[in-house]
Amino acid sequence: MLPSWITRHPTGQEKGEYMGLDLSGSYVRVYLVTLHGQGRITTRQLKYTVRDNLKVGPISNLIDFMSECVDAFLTFVNRGDSKNPLSLGLCISFPLHQTSIRNAYILRWTKDFEITGADHKNVVELLQTSFRRREIPVIVKAAVNGACGCLLAHSYRSLDTLLACTVSTGTNAAYWEKVRHVHKIQADPENPIEEMIINTEWGSFGDTKSETIPHTFYDIRVNRQSVNPGVHVYEKMCAGLYLGEIVRLILVDFTDRRLLFNAQYSTELNKAYNFESTYMSAIERDETPDLEDTKHLLENVMNLNSTSLTDRRLVKRICELVGRRAARLIAAGMSAIISKRNALEAGLSISVEGTIYEHYSNFPDRVNTALQELYGDNVERINIGITRDGNGIGAALAAMIASTPNERSVFK
Repeated sequence: MLPSWITRHPTGQEKGEYMGLDLSGSYVRVYLVTLHGQGRITTRQLKYTVRDNLKVGPISNLIDFMSECVDAFLTFVNRGDSKNPLSLGLCISFPLHQTSIRNAYILRWTKDFEITGADHKNVVELLQTSFRRREIPVIVKAAVNGACGCLLAHSYRSLDTLLACTVSTGTNAAYWEKVRHVHKIQADPENPIEEMIINTEWGSFGDTKSETIPHTFYDIRVNRQSVNPGVHVYEKMCAGLYLGEIVRLILVDFTDRRLLFNAQYSTELNKAYNFESTYMSAIERDETPDLEDTKHLLENVMNLNSTSLTDRRLVKRICELVGRRAARLIAAGMSAIISKRNALEAGLSISVEGTIYEHYSNFPDRVNTALQELYGDNVERINIGITRDGNGIGAALAAMIASTPNERSVFK
């Protein structure tokens, strides 16, 4: 649970132009966000690929690349006038330790990033220094985590938004919490506020108490053989990076037991992380009588010599079970936050984004089914909506909040 220091809800009536800069894995996205009021937003954006050599080595190389992207984008939108600098919010989809909305330190690099020289360095200051050196007319006003950005973006459109979660390669969630319940900070009694966005980092749920979540043999193996054993245990059970690997381990185990594929293997099946979550979704969508799409994936993509219809039916069932469990775990995470805030009676909105939630077959329906089992007819008080470009829009909204006249820290 990490404080974001964002303490003001958008009203949906704010107007103006702000920039968002989103670093979320393999891409840097730059946004020009126009707030029109009445919950209406328009954007212009460009996407830039983060080269592999920028994912390792000194932080300065990555920061300078991000500056180059912003500079190129300003030329694209014809907004390079130094007399009218734009305010920018930086969204980083890595765990952040923040001491204010303008002071953010990356706790650890995840995914395939191995950056050096970032310890104890404020990424807002690093980026602003790079802008200044290149004479880029942009002022970095705020830093936010990806989940916090998505929550802000949806809150501008739906004022009753309580939480936002990402279900993609990884998973995380952020929510509005009563400040009196945030024990990591000390509020100024002379300037009290009601709520703050909290970055849950819920992917780490179960890291310290392995008995918190029931694990199968396959979960334990995925965790043990990962690049970060014992870290992000919950994420490894429900995020896109790992779902296909869970299925692959099951298929290999069943083949070892002579329950699948006539005990025949392939190089592709034996390779870790070579069975993608997109394959699972395609297999679950396969309604052909002989499961021809599944046959194609197994025989032409995974290069298995031959598969029987019984094999294919079993593979489809395995994919269904792993995908269904992932959706139910996400629903359980949502429910935990709803219960903590005692929010069901008043009704609430939830923002969700990410490739797994948006594109994996039946994933939203399975989440809704799990919530229905938990809440019965009261599930109608929960409105789930998809937020696209939430990171960039949320970063721009954070810049707007930080730019508000007389906006100041209310914490010591």
